[in-house]
Amino acid sequence: MQVKKCLICKEVVQSRNKIEECLVCSDKKSSILFKCNLNILILKHGSIVSPPHQPCNHLCACEGCAPLMKKCVQCRANIDQVVPFIVCCGGTAPPPPQLMLNNATSNANNNNNNNNNSAGNATNAQIIGSFMNNGARDVTNNDIQKLQQQLQDIKDQTMCPVCLDRIKNMIFLCGHGACQMCGDRMSICPICRNSIEKRILLY
Repeated sequence: MQVKKCLICKEVVQSRNKIEECLVCSDKKSSILFKCNLNILILKHGSIVSPPHQPCNHLCACEGCAPLMKKCVQCRANIDQVVPFIVCCGGTAPPPPQLMLNNATSNANNNNNNNNNSAGNATNAQIIGSFMNNGARDVTNNDIQKLQQQLQDIKDQTMCPVCLDRIKNMIFLCGHGACQMCGDRMSICPICRNSIEKRILLY
């Protein structure tokens, strides 16, 4: 069964987009909607005019990656507001992280009145450790290592395999490539050892 009208604004649904995975971590489904103001200058009748602010409404990041982003990864516009996916479906937004932190801390204190102070302090430290001062979730070492590995994979795919300094902008007929400076000097592909018959420059 398909929804014919938006659950929030009651407007008729004109198109539907499949929710893809997060463009940053590629582990979770995108679940945060970005509200960005696009300040795009348009050339109209020989003069430059600025159109009214339009939200980009891109759904491209998960709840773990969205707090770390300042710009939308699709349109590069500054993010003014983030909307959880549950709100887009007509639900209610979850309480802010700081409120959740205060509630969790008070509950922990109430439940541990009969315990010693050291156990209570350890519980509070464990709860507080998952949030940063601005209310965003703290990033674990595993997340940082995963992002570093993804960055290294991207570098390995785009950098010249010979000098490892310049961008790979020349492709051979065998499918492998190198930078122009290294490619012009080679007669044999350094990867598959086939003779280079033709060089194709990428722009």
